[in-house]
Amino acid sequence: MMRATVKLGDYIWRPLTDSDADTEFVVAMRNHERFSKMFYHTHVTADQHRSFIRGADERGEINWLIETAKGAKATGLGSMYQIDWSNRKCECGRYAMLDPKLFHMTWVVSAFVGVEIMGLYRLYIETLEQNKIIARGVERMGMTREGLLRGHVFRDGKPLNVWMFSGTVDDWYDKQLRQRSHETWGVPQLISFEGQRLEPYRTQ
Repeated sequence: MMRATVKLGDYIWRPLTDSDADTEFVVAMRNHERFSKMFYHTHVTADQHRSFIRGADERGEINWLIETAKGAKATGLGSMYQIDWSNRKCECGRYAMLDPKLFHMTWVVSAFVGVEIMGLYRLYIETLEQNKIIARGVERMGMTREGLLRGHVFRDGKPLNVWMFSGTVDDWYDKQLRQRSHETWGVPQLISFEGQRLEPYRTQ
């Protein structure tokens, strides 16, 4: 089981559930034309979401619903998954936000949880080749474009290319990504955490 609740600025990243409210929000977001084109799967049903959440603990994932700190209004989604403890890495993604700034803030939260709480060394993001806005945003956050994975996924029966971007603990500290993100967005506050942790690979 992996659970993390984090506050950053005026938002809270709390565990995503299979409640009716969370399910309704996920289905609406994932199936909206603005967001569906960003994902490997273009349509999600309520039953699929509930099944996904039931299997998340077995997969050892962190899945977030992002809410406003005041009023608890749902505003976005994010996840940390494919966690490889032996090699201290995981994938960050499944991002969908009503407010564009939450894309950057969710990466800050993911880096904070991954590096400083879980003790991981490498975080990576995959995005479809056609997601040019996402790719530019990821690079502005300081991540490195590692390469193009050709025919990496099939969607609607067609092979699609995927860009891979990564960031490491050394980037987080030595390139001042941590410092710059804190100056821009504030310092993440850990409210609660359940699950496996490693000793941090390094600290500042």
